[in-house]
Amino acid sequence: MLLFYMNKIPSAMSYLYKNKHIALRDGNISFKPAFKNHFFITPGSVKKDNLKTSDLIKVIFTKEELFITNNHLNLKPSREISMHSMFHVKKEFYDKDLYVVHAHPKNLISYIGLYKNNELKTIKNLFPEINVNIGRNVGPYEAGSLQLAGESYKNLVNYDIVGLRNHGSLGIGNNLDKLIEHIETLEYYLQIANISNISIK
Repeated sequence: MLLFYMNKIPSAMSYLYKNKHIALRDGNISFKPAFKNHFFITPGSVKKDNLKTSDLIKVIFTKEELFITNNHLNLKPSREISMHSMFHVKKEFYDKDLYVVHAHPKNLISYIGLYKNNELKTIKNLFPEINVNIGRNVGPYEAGSLQLAGESYKNLVNYDIVGLRNHGSLGIGNNLDKLIEHIETLEYYLQIANISNISIK
């Protein structure tokens, strides 16, 4: 069963790239099996269109540290490892299978604004049929920073997805296909809003 969950990650990364939700070396996905003190994460700075399950990096965690254990290919975990581990190490997720998905959807980034802050969740005021639970935007922190990880956890923990200012999206859940569907759904409606030059505070 673990291999089933892990095998989904390379194909999901390829799908995100082919559908222009990430650039070729962008984005990252991690997965923690229920009742385990480890998770698997995609490597950073590599092409995401042809990843293999064997490329995933296993990270064992304690209360104090993260340990990279299978770096036999000399790959490094995504620099967003802090953002992913912030969820995986929490006790409320210990008994759950958990995916964390970070992408760079163009319409989402445009809607929440490079120079202003439109809350992503306001898209549901325009299209109430959107069935995605959206948290507050995360501030424009440096990629890989503890500030980004901390606010991402605070804003996302009870939601499906949040927007990261000037950066992209972050989603959590136990169903990777559903997480990708959330990105696709939002991109569809956000494109309409962007074309119409509409935003709601």
